[in-house]
Amino acid sequence: MSAAPNAGPGGEVPDPVVVDAYATGLLATTVTALPDGGHHWLRRPGPRAPEPFTPVTARLRALVERASAAPGTRLLMGTAAPDGARTYAAPGPYSVAHRLIAGGGPHAVPGGPRALHATLREVGALLAALHATPVPEEARRPARAAVRLHAWLSGSTTAGGATAADLLGGAAAGPLRLWAAAAARPATGHVLSHGAPGLGSLVLADAADAADAADDADGAGAGAAVLLTGEDLCAAPPHVDLGWIAGELAEFRWLLGAAADPRVWQRPLDALLDGYGGDPATARDGCVRGAALRIALHAHDTAAYLPDGAGTARRYGALATALAEGAAA
Repeated sequence: MSAAPNAGPGGEVPDPVVVDAYATGLLATTVTALPDGGHHWLRRPGPRAPEPFTPVTARLRALVERASAAPGTRLLMGTAAPDGARTYAAPGPYSVAHRLIAGGGPHAVPGGPRALHATLREVGALLAALHATPVPEEARRPARAAVRLHAWLSGSTTAGGATAADLLGGAAAGPLRLWAAAAARPATGHVLSHGAPGLGSLVLADAADAADAADDADGAGAGAAVLLTGEDLCAAPPHVDLGWIAGELAEFRWLLGAAADPRVWQRPLDALLDGYGGDPATARDGCVRGAALRIALHAHDTAAYLPDGAGTARRYGALATALAEGAAA
Protein backbone atom coordinates (compact mmCIF):
# COMPACT_ATOMS: atom_id res chain seq x y z
CA MET A 1 0.00 0.00 0.00
CA SER A 2 1.40 3.43 -0.93
CA ALA A 3 2.12 6.09 1.68
CA ALA A 4 -0.27 8.95 2.24
CA PRO A 5 0.47 12.23 0.43
CA ASN A 6 3.25 14.24 2.16
CA ALA A 7 3.96 11.35 4.51
CA GLY A 8 7.32 11.27 6.26
CA PRO A 9 10.03 8.65 5.57
CA GLY A 10 8.40 6.30 8.07
CA GLY A 11 4.96 6.73 6.52
CA GLU A 12 3.74 9.04 9.28
CA VAL A 13 1.30 11.78 8.25
CA PRO A 14 2.01 15.25 9.66
CA ASP A 15 -0.61 17.01 11.71
CA PRO A 16 -2.46 20.02 10.30
CA VAL A 17 -0.62 23.26 11.06
CA VAL A 18 -2.13 26.72 11.54
CA VAL A 19 -0.22 28.96 9.13
CA ASP A 20 -2.13 32.20 9.61
CA ALA A 21 -4.68 33.65 11.99
CA TYR A 22 -5.98 37.18 12.33
CA ALA A 23 -9.05 38.86 13.73
CA THR A 24 -10.84 42.16 14.09
CA GLY A 25 -14.08 42.98 15.82
CA LEU A 26 -15.78 42.31 12.46
CA LEU A 27 -14.19 39.10 11.16
CA ALA A 28 -11.89 36.33 12.40
CA THR A 29 -9.92 34.05 10.06
CA THR A 30 -7.80 30.97 10.70
CA VAL A 31 -5.91 29.16 7.91
CA THR A 32 -4.65 25.62 8.44
CA ALA A 33 -2.27 23.72 6.16
CA LEU A 34 -3.46 20.15 5.65
CA PRO A 35 -1.30 17.03 5.17
CA ASP A 36 -2.56 16.60 1.59
CA GLY A 37 -1.20 20.03 0.61
CA GLY A 38 -4.55 21.81 0.74
CA HIS A 39 -5.61 24.60 3.07
CA HIS A 40 -8.60 24.88 5.36
CA TRP A 41 -9.91 28.41 5.80
CA LEU A 42 -12.22 29.07 8.76
CA ARG A 43 -13.98 32.44 8.88
CA ARG A 44 -16.45 33.61 11.48
CA PRO A 45 -18.10 36.94 12.33
CA GLY A 46 -16.12 38.87 14.91
CA PRO A 47 -17.50 39.60 18.38
CA ARG A 48 -18.70 43.07 17.34
CA ALA A 49 -20.09 42.20 13.90
CA PRO A 50 -23.53 43.82 13.60
CA GLU A 51 -24.93 40.93 11.53
CA PRO A 52 -24.17 37.22 11.00
CA PHE A 53 -23.12 35.86 7.63
CA THR A 54 -26.01 35.67 5.20
CA PRO A 55 -27.76 32.27 4.99
CA VAL A 56 -27.30 30.18 1.85
CA THR A 57 -30.07 27.91 0.58
CA ALA A 58 -29.43 24.89 -1.64
CA ARG A 59 -30.97 26.75 -4.58
CA LEU A 60 -28.78 29.83 -4.06
CA ARG A 61 -25.68 27.65 -3.79
CA ALA A 62 -26.58 25.91 -7.04
CA LEU A 63 -27.07 29.24 -8.84
CA VAL A 64 -23.69 30.55 -7.70
CA GLU A 65 -21.92 27.34 -8.64
CA ARG A 66 -23.57 27.42 -12.07
CA ALA A 67 -22.24 30.95 -12.61
CA SER A 68 -18.79 29.61 -11.73
CA ALA A 69 -18.81 26.62 -14.08
CA ALA A 70 -16.14 27.90 -16.51
CA PRO A 71 -12.53 26.71 -16.10
CA GLY A 72 -10.12 28.86 -14.12
CA THR A 73 -10.83 31.02 -11.11
CA ARG A 74 -14.08 30.07 -9.40
CA LEU A 75 -16.49 31.25 -6.75
CA LEU A 76 -15.92 28.95 -3.76
CA MET A 77 -18.96 28.54 -1.55
CA GLY A 78 -18.28 27.81 2.09
CA THR A 79 -19.67 25.11 4.32
CA ALA A 80 -21.58 26.06 7.46
CA ALA A 81 -19.65 25.48 10.69
CA PRO A 82 -20.50 25.95 14.39
CA ASP A 83 -20.98 29.44 15.84
CA GLY A 84 -22.02 30.93 12.53
CA ALA A 85 -18.67 30.23 10.85
CA ARG A 86 -17.92 29.08 7.30
CA THR A 87 -15.14 26.78 6.12
CA TYR A 88 -13.46 26.65 2.70
CA ALA A 89 -11.02 24.22 1.06
CA ALA A 90 -8.72 26.72 -0.70
CA PRO A 91 -5.62 26.14 -2.86
CA GLY A 92 -3.27 28.38 -0.89
CA PRO A 93 -2.52 29.74 2.59
CA TYR A 94 -2.63 33.47 1.83
CA SER A 95 -4.95 35.91 0.11
CA VAL A 96 -3.96 38.29 -2.65
CA ALA A 97 -4.30 41.15 -0.14
CA HIS A 98 -1.80 39.45 2.18
CA ARG A 99 0.65 38.92 -0.69
CA LEU A 100 0.40 42.56 -1.82
CA ILE A 101 0.92 43.92 1.69
CA ALA A 102 3.74 41.56 2.63
CA GLY A 103 5.56 41.88 -0.68
CA GLY A 104 4.87 45.51 -1.51
CA GLY A 105 3.10 45.14 -4.83
CA PRO A 106 1.81 42.89 -7.64
CA HIS A 107 5.25 41.35 -8.17
CA ALA A 108 4.80 39.52 -4.84
CA VAL A 109 1.73 37.57 -5.98
CA PRO A 110 2.55 33.94 -6.94
CA GLY A 111 3.23 33.99 -10.65
CA GLY A 112 3.84 37.74 -10.59
CA PRO A 113 1.79 40.51 -12.21
CA ARG A 114 0.75 38.36 -15.19
CA ALA A 115 -0.89 35.81 -12.89
CA LEU A 116 -2.63 38.60 -10.94
CA HIS A 117 -3.95 40.19 -14.14
CA ALA A 118 -5.17 36.84 -15.48
CA THR A 119 -6.89 36.04 -12.20
CA LEU A 120 -8.62 39.43 -12.00
CA ARG A 121 -9.75 39.08 -15.60
CA GLU A 122 -11.37 35.79 -14.61
CA VAL A 123 -12.86 37.40 -11.49
CA GLY A 124 -14.42 40.06 -13.73
CA ALA A 125 -15.96 37.35 -15.91
CA LEU A 126 -17.23 35.52 -12.81
CA LEU A 127 -18.90 38.67 -11.48
CA ALA A 128 -20.49 39.28 -14.89
CA ALA A 129 -21.88 35.74 -14.89
CA LEU A 130 -23.15 36.12 -11.34
CA HIS A 131 -24.74 39.50 -12.13
CA ALA A 132 -26.49 37.96 -15.15
CA THR A 133 -28.12 35.31 -12.94
CA PRO A 134 -31.75 36.08 -11.97
CA VAL A 135 -31.97 37.12 -8.33
CA PRO A 136 -33.78 34.44 -6.30
CA GLU A 137 -36.17 35.57 -3.61
CA GLU A 138 -33.85 34.49 -0.79
CA ALA A 139 -31.11 36.80 -2.09
CA ARG A 140 -33.34 39.90 -2.30
CA ARG A 141 -31.64 41.57 0.63
CA PRO A 142 -29.18 44.46 0.78
CA ALA A 143 -25.47 43.94 1.14
CA ARG A 144 -24.42 43.70 4.78
CA ALA A 145 -21.70 46.23 3.99
CA ALA A 146 -24.15 48.72 2.46
CA VAL A 147 -26.39 48.51 5.53
CA ARG A 148 -23.44 49.04 7.86
CA LEU A 149 -22.11 51.96 5.84
CA HIS A 150 -25.48 53.66 5.43
CA ALA A 151 -26.18 53.44 9.17
CA TRP A 152 -22.95 55.34 9.80
CA LEU A 153 -23.35 57.87 6.99
CA SER A 154 -26.92 58.64 8.09
CA GLY A 155 -25.84 59.26 11.69
CA SER A 156 -27.47 56.19 13.24
CA THR A 157 -24.11 54.82 14.41
CA THR A 158 -20.56 55.98 15.01
CA ALA A 159 -17.26 54.29 14.23
CA GLY A 160 -15.29 54.09 17.45
CA GLY A 161 -16.98 57.36 18.42
CA ALA A 162 -16.23 59.01 15.07
CA THR A 163 -19.05 60.31 12.90
CA ALA A 164 -18.96 60.21 9.11
CA ALA A 165 -18.32 63.95 9.07
CA ASP A 166 -15.34 63.44 11.38
CA LEU A 167 -13.60 61.06 8.96
CA LEU A 168 -14.99 62.15 5.59
CA GLY A 169 -16.03 65.77 5.95
CA GLY A 170 -19.50 67.07 5.28
CA ALA A 171 -19.05 67.65 1.54
CA ALA A 172 -18.17 64.02 0.79
CA ALA A 173 -20.50 62.44 3.35
CA GLY A 174 -23.56 63.79 1.51
CA PRO A 175 -23.11 62.04 -1.86
CA LEU A 176 -21.74 58.93 -0.17
CA ARG A 177 -24.89 58.75 1.94
CA LEU A 178 -27.07 58.96 -1.18
CA TRP A 179 -25.06 56.25 -2.97
CA ALA A 180 -25.12 53.98 0.08
CA ALA A 181 -28.89 54.46 0.44
CA ALA A 182 -29.39 53.53 -3.21
CA ALA A 183 -27.31 50.37 -2.70
CA ALA A 184 -29.15 49.41 0.50
CA ARG A 185 -32.76 49.78 -0.67
CA PRO A 186 -34.51 47.42 -3.11
CA ALA A 187 -34.45 48.43 -6.78
CA THR A 188 -35.28 46.75 -10.07
CA GLY A 189 -31.77 47.34 -11.41
CA HIS A 190 -30.08 45.38 -8.65
CA VAL A 191 -28.32 42.15 -9.56
CA LEU A 192 -27.26 39.01 -7.74
CA SER A 193 -24.03 40.13 -6.12
CA HIS A 194 -21.12 38.71 -4.17
CA GLY A 195 -21.46 41.59 -1.74
CA ALA A 196 -17.83 41.81 -0.60
CA PRO A 197 -15.44 40.42 -3.25
CA GLY A 198 -12.32 41.68 -1.54
CA LEU A 199 -8.72 40.81 -2.32
CA GLY A 200 -8.60 39.36 1.19
CA SER A 201 -11.04 36.70 -0.04
CA LEU A 202 -9.18 35.94 -3.27
CA VAL A 203 -6.81 33.00 -2.82
CA LEU A 204 -4.28 31.83 -5.40
CA ALA A 205 -2.33 28.61 -5.52
CA ASP A 206 1.25 28.62 -4.27
CA ALA A 207 4.05 29.96 -6.41
CA ALA A 208 4.93 26.90 -8.54
CA ASP A 209 1.39 26.29 -9.79
CA ALA A 210 0.75 29.98 -10.43
CA ALA A 211 4.04 30.40 -12.30
CA ASP A 212 3.27 27.42 -14.55
CA ALA A 213 -0.13 28.89 -15.38
CA ALA A 214 1.28 32.36 -16.06
CA ASP A 215 3.65 30.77 -18.64
CA ASP A 216 0.75 29.47 -20.73
CA ALA A 217 1.23 30.34 -24.38
CA ASP A 218 -1.70 32.73 -24.48
CA GLY A 219 -0.99 34.21 -21.04
CA ALA A 220 -4.61 33.74 -20.04
CA GLY A 221 -4.33 30.94 -17.50
CA ALA A 222 -4.39 32.08 -13.87
CA GLY A 223 -4.07 28.63 -12.32
CA ALA A 224 -6.10 27.45 -9.38
CA ALA A 225 -7.66 30.44 -7.67
CA VAL A 226 -10.85 30.91 -5.68
CA LEU A 227 -12.93 33.82 -4.46
CA LEU A 228 -14.45 32.90 -1.10
CA THR A 229 -18.17 33.45 -1.54
CA GLY A 230 -21.46 33.21 0.32
CA GLU A 231 -21.06 35.32 3.44
CA ASP A 232 -22.52 38.43 1.80
CA LEU A 233 -24.62 37.27 -1.17
CA CYS A 234 -27.23 39.92 -1.86
CA ALA A 235 -28.97 42.07 -4.45
CA ALA A 236 -27.07 45.27 -5.24
CA PRO A 237 -26.09 47.62 -8.07
CA PRO A 238 -23.33 46.07 -10.22
CA HIS A 239 -20.86 48.77 -9.23
CA VAL A 240 -20.87 47.59 -5.61
CA ASP A 241 -18.92 44.42 -6.52
CA LEU A 242 -16.71 46.05 -9.14
CA GLY A 243 -16.05 49.09 -6.98
CA TRP A 244 -15.11 46.90 -4.01
CA ILE A 245 -12.08 45.56 -5.87
CA ALA A 246 -11.35 48.88 -7.58
CA GLY A 247 -11.37 50.62 -4.20
CA GLU A 248 -8.97 48.11 -2.69
CA LEU A 249 -6.58 48.48 -5.64
CA ALA A 250 -6.71 52.26 -5.12
CA GLU A 251 -5.94 51.77 -1.44
CA PHE A 252 -2.94 49.59 -2.20
CA ARG A 253 -1.60 52.08 -4.72
CA TRP A 254 -1.99 54.86 -2.18
CA LEU A 255 -0.67 52.98 0.84
CA LEU A 256 2.16 51.08 -0.84
CA GLY A 257 3.16 53.90 -3.14
CA ALA A 258 2.78 54.16 -6.88
CA ALA A 259 5.67 52.56 -8.74
CA ALA A 260 7.70 54.45 -11.33
CA ASP A 261 5.39 52.94 -13.92
CA PRO A 262 1.84 54.07 -13.01
CA ARG A 263 0.45 51.14 -14.99
CA VAL A 264 1.56 48.75 -12.22
CA TRP A 265 -1.73 49.41 -10.39
CA GLN A 266 -3.83 50.38 -13.40
CA ARG A 267 -3.31 47.08 -15.21
CA PRO A 268 -5.03 44.94 -12.54
CA LEU A 269 -8.09 47.21 -12.71
CA ASP A 270 -8.05 47.12 -16.51
CA ALA A 271 -7.94 43.32 -16.38
CA LEU A 272 -10.93 43.19 -14.01
CA LEU A 273 -13.03 45.44 -16.24
CA ASP A 274 -11.90 43.67 -19.40
CA GLY A 275 -13.08 40.37 -17.92
CA TYR A 276 -16.38 41.90 -16.84
CA GLY A 277 -17.13 43.22 -20.32
CA GLY A 278 -19.96 45.55 -21.27
CA ASP A 279 -19.56 49.25 -21.88
CA PRO A 280 -16.13 50.31 -20.50
CA ALA A 281 -17.14 53.92 -19.83
CA THR A 282 -20.21 52.90 -17.84
CA ALA A 283 -18.23 50.35 -15.84
CA ARG A 284 -15.50 52.87 -15.02
CA ASP A 285 -17.98 55.56 -13.95
CA GLY A 286 -19.72 53.08 -11.67
CA CYS A 287 -16.39 51.87 -10.35
CA VAL A 288 -15.48 55.32 -9.08
CA ARG A 289 -18.65 55.51 -6.97
CA GLY A 290 -18.28 51.91 -5.85
CA ALA A 291 -14.64 52.47 -4.96
CA ALA A 292 -15.51 55.56 -2.91
CA LEU A 293 -18.12 53.52 -1.01
CA ARG A 294 -15.65 50.70 -0.39
CA ILE A 295 -12.96 53.00 0.94
CA ALA A 296 -15.46 54.93 3.09
CA LEU A 297 -16.54 51.59 4.55
CA HIS A 298 -12.90 50.74 5.20
CA ALA A 299 -12.54 54.02 7.09
CA HIS A 300 -15.57 53.09 9.18
CA ASP A 301 -14.48 49.51 9.81
CA THR A 302 -10.93 50.47 10.73
CA ALA A 303 -12.17 52.98 13.30
CA ALA A 304 -14.92 50.71 14.60
CA TYR A 305 -13.27 47.29 14.74
CA LEU A 306 -9.51 47.80 15.09
CA PRO A 307 -7.87 48.98 18.32
CA ASP A 308 -6.05 52.27 17.81
CA GLY A 309 -7.34 52.43 14.23
CA ALA A 310 -8.30 56.12 14.26
CA GLY A 311 -5.19 57.39 12.46
CA THR A 312 -5.41 54.84 9.65
CA ALA A 313 -9.16 55.42 9.39
CA ARG A 314 -8.55 59.14 8.79
CA ARG A 315 -6.18 58.29 5.93
CA TYR A 316 -8.79 56.03 4.35
CA GLY A 317 -11.33 58.80 4.89
CA ALA A 318 -9.16 61.27 2.99
CA LEU A 319 -8.90 58.93 0.02
CA ALA A 320 -12.65 58.22 0.03
CA THR A 321 -13.31 61.95 0.18
CA ALA A 322 -11.12 62.62 -2.85
CA LEU A 323 -12.86 59.93 -4.90
CA ALA A 324 -16.35 60.97 -3.79
CA GLU A 325 -15.81 64.62 -4.56
CA GLY A 326 -14.43 63.73 -7.98
CA ALA A 327 -17.34 61.42 -8.79
CA ALA A 328 -19.92 63.91 -7.56
CA ALA A 329 -18.49 66.83 -9.53
